[in-house]
Amino acid sequence: MNPDTNQVYGISFMCRFMKVSRAAYYKWIHRTPSKRALEDKEILKYVKTIEEENEYTLGVRRLMMNLHCDTTYRTSAGKMRRIMRENGIVASIRVAQHDRKAQRKEHISNNLLLSDEGHDFKPDKPNQVWVTDCTELRFGWKFSERLRLSAIKDLNDHSIIAWDIEETETADLVTRTFDKALAISNGAKPTVLHSDQGSSYTSGVFNDHLASNGVKHSMSRPGTPGDNSPMESFWSHMKTEFFNFHHALNQEEMVQLIEKCINWYNYKRRQETLNGMTPKEFRNHAILKTA
Repeated sequence: MNPDTNQVYGISFMCRFMKVSRAAYYKWIHRTPSKRALEDKEILKYVKTIEEENEYTLGVRRLMMNLHCDTTYRTSAGKMRRIMRENGIVASIRVAQHDRKAQRKEHISNNLLLSDEGHDFKPDKPNQVWVTDCTELRFGWKFSERLRLSAIKDLNDHSIIAWDIEETETADLVTRTFDKALAISNGAKPTVLHSDQGSSYTSGVFNDHLASNGVKHSMSRPGTPGDNSPMESFWSHMKTEFFNFHHALNQEEMVQLIEKCINWYNYKRRQETLNGMTPKEFRNHAILKTA
């Protein structure tokens, strides 16, 4: 019995077992993929590529946003979820942060971003409202080393304007970060700078420095991290979408990773609330409109 005969007998046996006709079988194997199937295949190819580039941290909304910006394909959230589910694609989940313990406070200011209508986190132009905070990053063998990262974010375009590090959070660290932001923004000063009530931000040194530059200091209410949610959101993205996949063995490597991460956030990470643009794209667009 030649190979072709074996194949025919095999197909006949399979069709009887599956209770389908041979004609139906041949029609199935020679079928032309539908337009939907071809589109789903291309969307899946794009999703796999961009998820691999971003360590599988993109959820449904960000995948849709990037897909609509980078390709001609359009899809609903339901379809994107189906494609992800059928192909075992799961995004990382951010973990909520715990409130910090109360610290000694020298200077307290009101929350200038809070009104009866809620938080005002959407200024009309760049350099109107900056928000700032510090977070702890770990590195080294078994993550035994740590440093404090201070950063300032523009609420209009969500870009990280300036950052600095120190072994511990101090008034000098946050003041230095503010001066860096002024230099990078070519002397443009915000009307308001918002922070939490950490001891470095309530210090007389920091508040005197803001006052001397004509900047009003706004502060979160005690035990209310939502008052500074734009910075909390950035820390969350930084840690879950970048530092969960990058580990520095020493401080020099850590500084390089921080710079790489902030450049990724500013120049590559599209945001739905910025109309699908990156912070820097949105900032440049806003500056051109006001020029």
